[in-house]
Amino acid sequence: MPILRLFICCLVLSIPSLKAYAQDETPAQLMQSVRSSLVEIRAEDTKTFNEGNGHTKVATYHAQGSGVIIDSDGLIVTNTHIIANAPHIFVGLSDGTILEAKAVHSSDADFSFIKIDPPYPLQAIRWADSSLVGVRTPIIALNNADDGQQHILGGEIINLINGISSNNVEVFELNLDLIHGDSGGPLLDSQGDLLGLIMGKRMNEDNKSYAIASNKIQQEYAQYKQNPN
Repeated sequence: MPILRLFICCLVLSIPSLKAYAQDETPAQLMQSVRSSLVEIRAEDTKTFNEGNGHTKVATYHAQGSGVIIDSDGLIVTNTHIIANAPHIFVGLSDGTILEAKAVHSSDADFSFIKIDPPYPLQAIRWADSSLVGVRTPIIALNNADDGQQHILGGEIINLINGISSNNVEVFELNLDLIHGDSGGPLLDSQGDLLGLIMGKRMNEDNKSYAIASNKIQQEYAQYKQNPN
């Protein structure tokens, strides 16, 4: 896979889970249907700096983003760059509950699994089969714009990118003009099923962005379930 210069962006977003949908539902209806399967993620790290003269300064760094519930017992997928090396990860559920999470698996691609202990079974999102889609397949994505409002982006898959060591499609190139705050969001098919996880956009190019294919994520999810950390 060619080396791409990606602009990685974090997502501040409360997102959602799935039921059965009619094929003619609008994007807004689909997003409402999946709302309980989506979560907010906040990663925090505190560092102490020596300013000289015996003075120190404490700074707290945080990254915010989104994740998708893939198992009712509290397993969530998100982008690795949102949580990388953070000692504290917090997850906000759609009902406002906030729980601390721990990272349990990191992929060679830009996604990780984090785990919470929820007070009740969660609604896991339904998977789409990413091997069945091709160029010009319509997709739906979330946009968290600078105005603080959630927007829905519609577009198409414009290229399929195989993995470095496999002939399987692992990344989709999309004609979506993402902005800061969009990575980690779900990429949905027309049924509202999870087709991929938004990763970032190509530097200095509008309408060229990337998402990790759902089958790549689902494969590692199955392996993790067989041998959880």
